[in-house]
Amino acid sequence: MATTVVGFRLGWDRKGRQATVVLTQAGVLHHSSGLLGLAPRPARPQAPAAPDAHPVPRQAATLRRVYAGLVHQGYGRELIPPVCVRLDADEHPLHPRPWGEHAPRAHPELIAEFTGAAPAGPGTLDGALTAFYAAIGLTPRARTAAPPPGPAGIPPAVRQALGALAEGRTLASRPGRGAGWSVTGAGVRLHAGPRGEDLSHREVAELQAALTAWLRHRRGPGTGAGAR
Repeated sequence: MATTVVGFRLGWDRKGRQATVVLTQAGVLHHSSGLLGLAPRPARPQAPAAPDAHPVPRQAATLRRVYAGLVHQGYGRELIPPVCVRLDADEHPLHPRPWGEHAPRAHPELIAEFTGAAPAGPGTLDGALTAFYAAIGLTPRARTAAPPPGPAGIPPAVRQALGALAEGRTLASRPGRGAGWSVTGAGVRLHAGPRGEDLSHREVAELQAALTAWLRHRRGPGTGAGAR
């Protein structure tokens, strides 16, 4: 039998490292990392919390957080952009109680087949997960609807950023610069290198949209639904 997976591989050029993450249709997250050009070392897979009636969407949310965390850490180059792939490899059966001695073991062959079968070309995590859900016959959870525009309307970039915050995703500047920023539902953080760098016009616009979305996201109770 074959198995369908979704995953990506990111590289950190400055440190010469790579990280690969693959989510299987059983809801198991496989991780591997290592030096660029060398065989990666697989880590212990992350099984869905048991019991869990909806393991794949929950693990997909974890996949999003892992992707954002790696980018924030410095893994800014997509060696394999996010993609859904059908593999010939059989996924190791998941024990009904997948913890302790029954926890899933590393599956380097599955990761190796994913990296060999993944097509070249651009891709997005949203697009890859949509294809993954369709391939395994799962209806994705409804996304949090973007708030209706107020009297002056909400710019599309702000609506998109607000939706990302509502889903628990991290907004961040492009990696590899001396200065940057990240915005989560919990707060805003600036990152400055030894000298700092000027932001381009586009980067300023992205930061403005992220901050505007964060302010709307964090408005407290009593402000009215229309304020968000």
